[in-house]
Amino acid sequence: MSSEQSSDSQPSMIGGHVKYVQGAVSSALGYESGEQTKTEAVQEMKDAKAQSDSQSQSPPSQSTVLGTIENAAGKITGCEGMVDEGQHRIPEKRGVEEQSGTG
Repeated sequence: MSSEQSSDSQPSMIGGHVKYVQGAVSSALGYESGEQTKTEAVQEMKDAKAQSDSQSQSPPSQSTVLGTIENAAGKITGCEGMVDEGQHRIPEKRGVEEQSGTG
């Protein structure tokens, strides 16, 4: 049972995003608890990111599609972390002008 309890208390990026959306909806409907829920969600996402970073020192996988989707989803939900993570996923295009020979 203790392993179930510890897994429930572990921060989750997805759980944090779900909680953030719940808080945003509650806030939009005028519930004062919405802002508190959003604050808790941001903290959960930060904790999940810190846990992920401590377990894996590799950067996020490079993918233009995933980066663009994550960036857009972050802008829609108002999650700055998703926007930032999406930007980090999009590969940098270095030297494209030099390689094409048109410059």
